[in-house]
Amino acid sequence: MTAESGPLPVPASVLFLRMRGFADDLPSTQKSRRERLAAVVKALLAAWDNEHRVVLDAPDGVAIVGEVEPAKALAGAQLVAEQGADANLGIGLHHGPVRALQDGSRVVGDGIDTAAVLAGFAASQPIVASQAFREALALRAPRLAEDLEPAGEQVDERLRPHALYVFDPQPARHRAVRRKVVAGAGVMVLLGAGWAGRVLRERYEEARRPAVILLDVRPFGEVFVDGDAKGSSPPLVRLSLPAGPHTIEVRNGRLRPLHMQVLLQPGEEMQLKHVFAAAPPAARRARPKEQPGLLDRFKFW
Repeated sequence: MTAESGPLPVPASVLFLRMRGFADDLPSTQKSRRERLAAVVKALLAAWDNEHRVVLDAPDGVAIVGEVEPAKALAGAQLVAEQGADANLGIGLHHGPVRALQDGSRVVGDGIDTAAVLAGFAASQPIVASQAFREALALRAPRLAEDLEPAGEQVDERLRPHALYVFDPQPARHRAVRRKVVAGAGVMVLLGAGWAGRVLRERYEEARRPAVILLDVRPFGEVFVDGDAKGSSPPLVRLSLPAGPHTIEVRNGRLRPLHMQVLLQPGEEMQLKHVFAAAPPAARRARPKEQPGLLDRFKFW
């Protein structure tokens, strides 16, 4: 507890560890049980802030009182139960008001007394929690609060005002595993949906990738695609077209144009090379040799 808490009551989580039947044990057994409990408490306190908790000795156990989240107190109780250091160890959880005395020598309050009674509730239940603890836990960790199940009828008159809940680490662990599996399955579904969506998007984008025609026209030519003028090549050397059928025509004045039908695939690159050459001049016809006339035959006579 902090010094600022003073004599005023403050809400705190109380974890009470009670060695059931301790008074009936032999001194040697009592010593052994206390040593095992001390080791468990030492491991438990490693996760609790020193400035916000105190450890109180009891004749048959120990109480840990702290201004900590109920979830941390429940985790500490679960740690103790799973270690199994004492088969007859009762674990009580409560959340209620406690206060430090003026001289700081003691911490008292209904929270501690209630947790002590809870720890001795029933030997068959490893962890018993009060309704106040469950309500405080539900405000901060609703899923953890679901692991606290209603207990049977109270046999201790001191617990009549309290609704009791029990926590069994084994089923709770199974539920936690199921939640993780369900969460993991949800993540896998989301990942699968994301992967499928990405694949579909990539396929869609691939199907819509334009085809490219690389032009090499000499000396030059006007390029037409499906009847629309696209420019003169050169300088036009690259032409992007949607995939599918197209009619391509390249013209150069009165020279014979290039005319072709193409079926372009998405992302395809096609080279179009054409050289406009002037038609060779027409061959001149030789004039027929004239036959000499009658007078020409006798011009030397």
